[in-house]
Amino acid sequence: MERNLKKIGLVNLVVQLALGAAAAVLAIYANTLAGRAGLVYLALGFLVLVVSYFQMGLEESERLEKLEFDELNKSRGSASLFNVTESEMFAAQRAREQFERFFVPGFTILVWLLQVAMVYVLWNWLTKVIPTPLKQPTVAMALFGLFALILFLLGKYSAGIARLENARLLRPAASHLLLAAYVSFTIAASLAAVQLGFPKVDLYVAWIFAGVMALAAVESLINLVLEIYRPRVKGKVGRLLYESRLVGLLAQPEGLFSTAAQALDYQFGFKVSETWFYRFLEKALAWIVLVQLALLWLST
Repeated sequence: MERNLKKIGLVNLVVQLALGAAAAVLAIYANTLAGRAGLVYLALGFLVLVVSYFQMGLEESERLEKLEFDELNKSRGSASLFNVTESEMFAAQRAREQFERFFVPGFTILVWLLQVAMVYVLWNWLTKVIPTPLKQPTVAMALFGLFALILFLLGKYSAGIARLENARLLRPAASHLLLAAYVSFTIAASLAAVQLGFPKVDLYVAWIFAGVMALAAVESLINLVLEIYRPRVKGKVGRLLYESRLVGLLAQPEGLFSTAAQALDYQFGFKVSETWFYRFLEKALAWIVLVQLALLWLST
C-alpha cells in the first residue's frame, strides 16, 4: 500500500486544484460573499497538499535508497561498497532530513503569515462590502454541493488509508480535503438560505469563515512557539509541523479525543493518553457535562 500513497497524494492534489479553480470562478460569477471568503481554505489546503506530496516523494526516494544499499551490501559485502562515505550513500536521507529541518518550519511560518494576511484582507473587505443580488444561485448551490460531495468522498478515503497504513503524510491532505468539503457544503447551504428569503446569511457565513481563519492563525503561532520547547526523542518521528490540529478537528469532529491525546503525547514526550485520569475523563466526559448542565439549570 505504501507504493500507492504517492499516487493518492497526486490525485488529492489534482482534485483540490481543479475544484478550487472551479469554485473560484463560480464564487465570483455568482457574486456570493461566503463563496469568496471560503476560497482561502481551498487555497491554503492546496499549498499543504503540495508540500505533503513533495515530502512523500522524498520519503519514497529514501526508502528506495535504503533498499538499494541493502542489496549492494548483500551482494558485494560491507567492505566493498566502492569506498564511498556514508553521506554519499544516503543522499536521499540527508535531503529528507534537511527538508524537515529547514523547509518545513519555514513553510509553516509562511502559512501563518498567509493566514494573518487573509484575516486582515477579509476583515477590511467584509466591513466595507455592500451585498448585491446573487447570480444564478440555484446553479451555484448545486455545483457547490457537487464539489462538497467529491471532496468529502476523497477526503474520507484518504483519512481511512492514513489511519490503516499509519501514513502521517496523508493525514494533512485528508483533513484539508474534508474541511474543503464542509466549506463547500456550508456555501451551498448559505445560498439555499438566501433563496428562502434570508439574504444576510451569505454575509454572516463569510464572517464565520474569517473568524475560523483567525483561530487557525492563532493555532499556527502557538504550534510554532511550542515546537521550540517540545522535547526531542531520538529515533521518534515527530508530528508534521504544518498539520493543523484545528483543521483535523473541524474535518473529523468525531476524533476530538484522539486529537487531544496526540497533542498531549507529542507535547510532553510521553503517553499522557495512557494515564488513568485521561482514560477516566474520556469515558466520563459526557456525564460530567450533563451533570454540569443539570446543576446550571437547578441554580436558576
